[in-house]
Amino acid sequence: MLLVRTPLHSDTGAPGTESAASLLQDALWAHAGPHHALEHVRVRPVPQGLHVALFVRAEHTAAAHEKAHDLLTLVLATGAARGYTPGPLIHH
Repeated sequence: MLLVRTPLHSDTGAPGTESAASLLQDALWAHAGPHHALEHVRVRPVPQGLHVALFVRAEHTAAAHEKAHDLLTLVLATGAARGYTPGPLIHH
């Protein structure tokens, strides 16, 4: 299981909210399919927007990034994080 993190920056510069974090976390779970290999997700508000942490089953970093990117792209297209712009994926 690998951790992939990404910031979502508020388009207005306002801090993230608990409700936005909860909505996005629920949307990630709702849209995650078996091919995304999502094990755990945590979204929390931060002063610049939201911080997303995805734990995915993957053999290597590139595969983890691909699965996380696919899921985030799918969920962001639904409007679940309207008002936020994704930053780069970060692996730890």
